[in-house]
Amino acid sequence: MRQPSAARVAAIIPVKHLDRAKSRLADQLSPVERAGLVLALLEHVLDAVRRAPSVDRCLVVSPDPRVRDQAAALGAAVLDEPAAGGGQNAALEHARSFVRLWRPAALLIVAADLPRLTPADLEAVSGLGAEPGTVVLAPDRREEGTNLLYLTPPDCLPFCFGPGSFRVYRSEAERRGLRVRVYRAPGTASDLDTPDDLAALGGIAAIAPALIG
Repeated sequence: MRQPSAARVAAIIPVKHLDRAKSRLADQLSPVERAGLVLALLEHVLDAVRRAPSVDRCLVVSPDPRVRDQAAALGAAVLDEPAAGGGQNAALEHARSFVRLWRPAALLIVAADLPRLTPADLEAVSGLGAEPGTVVLAPDRREEGTNLLYLTPPDCLPFCFGPGSFRVYRSEAERRGLRVRVYRAPGTASDLDTPDDLAALGGIAAIAPALIG
């Protein structure tokens, strides 16, 4: 990732506290394994972002110092969540305020749990969103959540992550007269939240073999 005075595309990756991450996998993975999985997935996503030519800068926002330490070691800027809390959307608004200092032309929000994400996915999304007044949505495989969100300009939509966010984002963008593009590919659709997701991705050994003793 280049670091010019003004960024073309700034990426933000939100990550929960490791003690609370991937709770729906608690029956299959220990707390230590879940924390290790989150960090392994983050490393993969950061590598994809780093190798995407269109992305100039990347910020990881997380309340967990272990996450921030790893992200910083991998070359990302890092930001703690606001002390008042407020969940993912508040954390992202806090991060968006920070990256405004970079004066990006576009903003890319990337889920931290995409083991199949590639730089080509990020380039395709950036291409779809190149024209001002465009929102690009990459839904999960159930077409419910939103795993990537691309905004041109960066402030054109409020953050609406949560249940059914794909539909919510689409409706809000259309209400505001924004152009909506949808990107569907295995790299962006295959997030990891549930035991079914884990099975579909080939199990923990396929995703993070270093966690298997």
